[in-house]
Amino acid sequence: MNTKTIAYYVSDYGFGHATRSIAVIRALFQVADQPYRLVICSSDTVLAFIKASLSNYREVIEYRQCISDVGYVLKPDSIEPDTVAFAAKYHKYMENLPHEAARESDFLRTAGVDLVISDISPIAFVAARHAEIPSVGISNFTWYTAYLEMIDHSALQPLFEVYAAMDYFVSLEGAVEPDWGRQGTLQADFFSREVDQQEVSRILHTINPGRQKRAVYFGIGMSINVQDLAALKLWEDDAYLFIVSSNMKVEHKNIIAIPASYTESQNYVAASDLVISKPGWSTVGEAVALRKPLLLLHRSKMKEDKNTILALQDRHPYRMIEWGQLKADNMQDFIDRENFFEDTRQRNGAVHIAEYLKQIVGSE
Repeated sequence: MNTKTIAYYVSDYGFGHATRSIAVIRALFQVADQPYRLVICSSDTVLAFIKASLSNYREVIEYRQCISDVGYVLKPDSIEPDTVAFAAKYHKYMENLPHEAARESDFLRTAGVDLVISDISPIAFVAARHAEIPSVGISNFTWYTAYLEMIDHSALQPLFEVYAAMDYFVSLEGAVEPDWGRQGTLQADFFSREVDQQEVSRILHTINPGRQKRAVYFGIGMSINVQDLAALKLWEDDAYLFIVSSNMKVEHKNIIAIPASYTESQNYVAASDLVISKPGWSTVGEAVALRKPLLLLHRSKMKEDKNTILALQDRHPYRMIEWGQLKADNMQDFIDRENFFEDTRQRNGAVHIAEYLKQIVGSE
């Protein structure tokens, strides 16, 4: 049986796109009934994380550095977007896009790629169209819809045309998008990377023996640089234990930092009782899949945030908070302990997506 080659483009804005792509890639190999060769394309930082996460598949996965997307530009020491700085960066990116897409198109032809998947780099769709290779978008948003409240609509028309080139679209929960996917679409629920329950037990025994404290997963995102984290009053609440990422340079007796080399942060989410986060899809998806109530930070002009929050209505416990509240208030001001629950059943929608991708690549 011939080996099918798939090029998988992953956004290099933060690690959220990477974590959910890892879940889909693992599921794709799980459901495979033919051999796959996978080339993952992103920035060096994201590729290093994905490579460490997918080390079990080193014989069938290659990694390729490329320019992915713009993402957002945030104001200094803030979680809010800087629309002026963003506009300049966006226009430069769009000027360079034809050149970058041509380079990617040459690569796709030379590598004998059978299918292009993107979450959700626009360059991949232009390159796939030029190389006459089918493409699949996987996301809860596109950068086109994400930027609707940040930049003039006429300036976004070229980006709209780029996304309109995709052949298939996997619409993740919360997506409110135009009718992308000229040949087909799939609706997919929230999902998480699979949890290792033995590892969750080890984590709990190590950081919270006897579960004497309420464990809070505090994930504000790798792309957010907030300097006044150390001043948050909530760290002082001894009834809680806070689990933070290694990049959050804050120390306190109630804070546990996930080791920098540890890639499977979903196990720490599973070991938590509550998740505090910006409304990024991957962290929200893990909280939903693992039945963890959410405290979500409000960010203005973030259309994808609004749509993800709407998707939580009447299906999952959450509360919205402002960054100012988080800086000034104590934990007991945010949550009633009766809202916590222990159900850790998983929903793995990644398998649903993988089956869909298997059908597409099998038909080529």
